[in-house]
Amino acid sequence: MKKKFSRFSIVLGVLLALSVFLPNPVIAEPTTVTIVGEVNDQYQIVTKDGTIYEIADTEMGEEVLKFIGMVVEITGDVTEEDGVKVLNVKSFKAKEE
Repeated sequence: MKKKFSRFSIVLGVLLALSVFLPNPVIAEPTTVTIVGEVNDQYQIVTKDGTIYEIADTEMGEEVLKFIGMVVEITGDVTEEDGVKVLNVKSFKAKEE
């Protein structure tokens, strides 16, 4: 009985130690935002402060790309993939500058 308890204690201690030192994966939830920016020919939206959002390859994203060189207001979900902000367009409208 003591050996079983001793092994269990060792295994539990090792698992606890590993959980402290191993990085915890962070799953980023999409954040819904409304942004205003210019559509460029690189499939991006660039805001006035220089923030760049990649437009997700969706049907609505394709519609936004018809407004290259124009300022648009977009509502959508933003996720970050490898340090790149990706915007999944939910709705948009062209803005007059």
